[in-house]
Amino acid sequence: MKSCPICSIQLNRTLLDSNLPAYSCSNCHGIWISANEYFSWLAPEMSVQNNEIDFARDFDTPYPVSDNNQAITCPDCGRFLRRFQIWPNNKFHLDRCSSCNGIWFDRNEWQTLQAQNLHKQLNIFFTEAWQEKLRSEEMKKRFEKMYLDLFGSEDYEKIKAIRGWLSDHPNGNRLIAYLTDREPYKG
Repeated sequence: MKSCPICSIQLNRTLLDSNLPAYSCSNCHGIWISANEYFSWLAPEMSVQNNEIDFARDFDTPYPVSDNNQAITCPDCGRFLRRFQIWPNNKFHLDRCSSCNGIWFDRNEWQTLQAQNLHKQLNIFFTEAWQEKLRSEEMKKRFEKMYLDLFGSEDYEKIKAIRGWLSDHPNGNRLIAYLTDREPYKG
């Protein structure tokens, strides 16, 4: 018998989206999907590479925010689940077993991914490449905010245009050297 990693009550066998076997908790409404059952269900579908999901687009479904910060264990093998961030600049996470690769979905997480049409691409979120893209995107957003606060919106737009012009210019490095030299006319 599988127990809920949050409530410790028995999980109920259920079917999700087109006969995907899963286990649900009647108390917290979480869902457990084993990796083998997910892959069997997904097998007829073509897999998608991580560069095919564009997270620059808006995540147009309100994402669920779990208030669960406790360490939880796998209903299948008892190992601790590892938390993975799903989308940049928000607190949407999934918990996955590093041993058997099963996935725990807190309340409404499966439905949110399904509404975004991302439920058939789950394994992308657990790759190092995806997690690195998330970290990079979040760092970019922090720097953009810092520059916007530092320069103001009007000057920031101007400096971005100048930066673009310099990077495309065949003599861009010489132009930068000229601009950064405090006294460009002294030898």
